[in-house]
Amino acid sequence: MTNQTDSFADRPSSLRRVQNWLAIWFPFAVLAAFFLGGSLVRQEQFVFRDAAHFYYPLFHEVTRQWKAGEIPLWSPWEGIGVPLAADATPSVFYPGKLVLMTPLGFDFGMRMYVLVHYLIAYAGIYLAVRTWNGSQAGAVLAAVVYTFGGPLLSYHSNIIFLVGASWLPWAIWFGWSLARRPALVSGIGLAFCLAMMVLGGDPQLAFHTMMMLSLAAVFFVLPIRGPANWRTWLKWRTFRLGGLVAAALLAFGLSAIQILPTSEWAARSARTISHQPRNVYEVATKSISGEEIAWNNLLGDPKEGTHARHSYDFSIAPWTWPEVFVANFRGKLYPRNQRWTRAIPADGRIWFQSVFLGSLTCFLAAVSLWRRSAPRVDGWLLTVGLFGFLASLGWYGIGWIILEIGYALGWDDAGFPVGSPFGGLYWLLNIVVPKFAEFRYPAKWWIFVALAVPILAGRGLDCVRVSCRGFRWTMVATVVGVLLGGSLCAAAPWIADALPATTNDDLFGPLDSVAGLSQMAIGILQATAALALGLAAFYFLPRQVAVCLIVVLVGAELALGNRWIVATAPQSMWHRNGFERTDEPFDQRRLDFSGYYDHRKNYYPPEFATSGSDKRMIEGMKIDRAANFPRYGLLWPERNAPAVVSIRPRDYETLWNAATTQQQKEIVRNMFAIYPIGIRTFRNVWWQNQVAWHAPVEEASEAGIWQGTREILDQMEAINMPAVGPVQGANYPSSEHMVWDKDFWFPAVLEAEEADRLTTPPQPVGAMVFTRYERDRAGQISTELVDCQSGWVVFREYFDPGWQCEIVGKNGQRRTAVPIYRANRVMMAVPVEAGDSLVTLTYWPRSLVIGAFVSAVSWGTLLITLAAIALVRCWPSATRR
Repeated sequence: MTNQTDSFADRPSSLRRVQNWLAIWFPFAVLAAFFLGGSLVRQEQFVFRDAAHFYYPLFHEVTRQWKAGEIPLWSPWEGIGVPLAADATPSVFYPGKLVLMTPLGFDFGMRMYVLVHYLIAYAGIYLAVRTWNGSQAGAVLAAVVYTFGGPLLSYHSNIIFLVGASWLPWAIWFGWSLARRPALVSGIGLAFCLAMMVLGGDPQLAFHTMMMLSLAAVFFVLPIRGPANWRTWLKWRTFRLGGLVAAALLAFGLSAIQILPTSEWAARSARTISHQPRNVYEVATKSISGEEIAWNNLLGDPKEGTHARHSYDFSIAPWTWPEVFVANFRGKLYPRNQRWTRAIPADGRIWFQSVFLGSLTCFLAAVSLWRRSAPRVDGWLLTVGLFGFLASLGWYGIGWIILEIGYALGWDDAGFPVGSPFGGLYWLLNIVVPKFAEFRYPAKWWIFVALAVPILAGRGLDCVRVSCRGFRWTMVATVVGVLLGGSLCAAAPWIADALPATTNDDLFGPLDSVAGLSQMAIGILQATAALALGLAAFYFLPRQVAVCLIVVLVGAELALGNRWIVATAPQSMWHRNGFERTDEPFDQRRLDFSGYYDHRKNYYPPEFATSGSDKRMIEGMKIDRAANFPRYGLLWPERNAPAVVSIRPRDYETLWNAATTQQQKEIVRNMFAIYPIGIRTFRNVWWQNQVAWHAPVEEASEAGIWQGTREILDQMEAINMPAVGPVQGANYPSSEHMVWDKDFWFPAVLEAEEADRLTTPPQPVGAMVFTRYERDRAGQISTELVDCQSGWVVFREYFDPGWQCEIVGKNGQRRTAVPIYRANRVMMAVPVEAGDSLVTLTYWPRSLVIGAFVSAVSWGTLLITLAAIALVRCWPSATRR
């Protein structure tokens, strides 16, 4: 009886539970309202960069197709069409997309999509710290810093990476548990988190996460010296790695519906083009085949314009590091151009608007490492943070240091054998890890720094102590910080004058270095004040009060330092006719013409570059909307060329770049663009009786693909020689367009081996078959044929192996599995016979079918397993009752 009474007394009361929940979630509610509440109250959307012009239109199209009852497999609006689901960025099969289809509307769903993932990240970090025996206050602090620190807050404008980062703490939590003690529930949890990353559009982070968990399984879950018997040591680690591999295999099964189509599409992308070996495996392959080897990529000097060079974009520069500790150390990026580090010649492209985590956060993380309360956990977190820190340097490798020293000493780098990335960790991953060279952007590794530092800070909160000596040093540091910040603020104009001149930003205007340096000075003063108040609280106040005050100070520091990151604009700016159009069926959308746009840069008025404005992002967005940069065409919609997708088609890229003569360039341009004012360019579909042939190009080597593409362009140029000249009445950026000699006949060069080429009987000179193009679905094209004769129907739609053709012939007979030939490298052509009346193309790739089957089986098995686990755990309780 006494035991029962004691047990009842030990249970937390309802009031206690409410207090715990408030303590955990109140900081999230306050900071989420501070950073994101304005967008919800004012009904605004996020406006910075990709959030506005990339993800909103893309997710809008995905949502529209789902609402129309069609699986979003194909996008007809990019170039002349590209796969939609196979490009991981649209995250078509991610369960979180259900938020976008609620009755509250797509606009509200977009805001909630961001908010929900911040909530997922917050809960994941909290549970991870609690699992590692951290206090509730320490877990709350870590969750606040990770969720509202600069890196994750910056991801509001790069949504698929926000999704991956939100599931990262959960994957780390389950993964550590699995590596420490393999168990079914931990393995299922890890597999689920990895699958959410992949389905959410960030498979690269899932790959990185498994690398970090493998380090944990090998070096940190047991003491390194471990058992004296090396066989036992190897057995334990093999067992743990086996658990991780099993979880990875289950994750593959759960996300196979995304992985298989994406892998097939990526194999045909520009990322696979490399005239030089990028890793030791490609070197071995070329050596075996006897090819000459160029070493530029392996020595860190990739050629301009290649994926190998592009992959090093968005590297984290060394002068970014102090911003982790000091808010706005580099100055604010927007709404005015105040980032003074842009004056540094080696400054690269910006991935995170800010990497600020807080001065108190960094101090507490250092305390955790100094105290080492749990050496294995702390050591692993330190390793994860350092790995992400070094890998994120990317372009700034040992080669960069040597080159910078050389520039300072007046060396000439001509003939220098290595490039800037040489010797860096990211460079090493590129040349050692298979297929890693097809990834890109070193800054993606920084999220592990943003993960490790808050967790260490939460653990450090539990063990920090301030002695009299420490308090005296705090006062000294405070005085130094105040003097440094004040001096820097006063000297900002002189320092700004000493900085190198830099070009004005096309959108944000001239660089205001004085304002940027002043913001750095204010950041130093804020950091000084936060540290002084925090350490004074530990010295003078009871510990419980001090801990609560520290959490408040950290939240305030993040709020003051990072508030500018979240920029919004009225959601009506994304609309046409005053409302979003996700409920609009496909057949009400215009597909009668399209345009060519150069999406490599924005085109802003000259006055933007000469003046700044607090509303410049809204002003720039209006211009981007008018120019359909780069995916706003999905909202109108209109076809735009070239395609702006994450995984760029290799044949698209090769075709654009292989055109050498002016006529070839015009041919390519007009293949992708149809103009509405009487200019006879390629039609959406047409019939003709004869075609030219060329050997297949796609499976050739890199050099063979380029050579074959040039030969096809030569053939197209020679067929039905077009006249090139100005077109009357056309108001377009270029005054030269193709005008074909005949209305219904265009160059068509098909690819096939000799044995697979079809011949058609000769038709009269004046033979003509009228075609009527119909389309009520994105992934299906129907063409009626009037008085059809033997020949070819050519479609101005991107060739993909996933297309299937069915033809209705004489007397309504249907022919299925009709072969589809690649035409003009990027189009499709099908053979037709006399009497055919209807040609239907349907996009339904085999990789999707296989992936869907594997995923269905995996999800079914998972649900059955979870039900069995729940039944087994509930059975003893039911038996006792």
